[in-house]
Amino acid sequence: MEGRDDRKMANGVGKHKLLVIGPTEPWSVREKLCLATSVMKSGDQNWVSVSRAIKPFAEPGRPPDWFSQKHCASKYSELLETTEAPKRKRGEKGEAVETVEDVIVRRLTGERIEELKKLIKETRETHRKLKREAELIQAGHLDSKLEELWEDIQLKRKQEEEEEELKRKNTDAAYQ
Repeated sequence: MEGRDDRKMANGVGKHKLLVIGPTEPWSVREKLCLATSVMKSGDQNWVSVSRAIKPFAEPGRPPDWFSQKHCASKYSELLETTEAPKRKRGEKGEAVETVEDVIVRRLTGERIEELKKLIKETRETHRKLKREAELIQAGHLDSKLEELWEDIQLKRKQEEEEEELKRKNTDAAYQ
């Protein structure tokens, strides 16, 4: 009997065994948070509903099957494997006990908040820089450097386009 259970474990058969299915590119914190909140609402057995609910929240450039039922189940298994089960609290009747789903959502919410704070800070810094540059241009202090600035802008755009193309190709290759 014991040998049979070991084989089940080795084959990844079981309720929440970690299965590596789908893309190797990591999910964003936002995507994982969408997954976790959808599982909290629909349950971890209703992958059709979970998949359908979070499809609109895919990051730009994701393939159409990024949030397929199998990928959602696999990613949620990963989240379960990397989350410590909450300790049971002794309390009064009616006291809510935190579930592993609560722990996952709380952790990912904290990570997403930190991510957004960092993004806000970077956006403010970029805004200040651009505002200073605009003031210098309007005052005529950068007239001699306008060509150089334009070339820098074009180079940055080209690099961003190449990075996006490479990212798209890598994602497509992972699905082949």
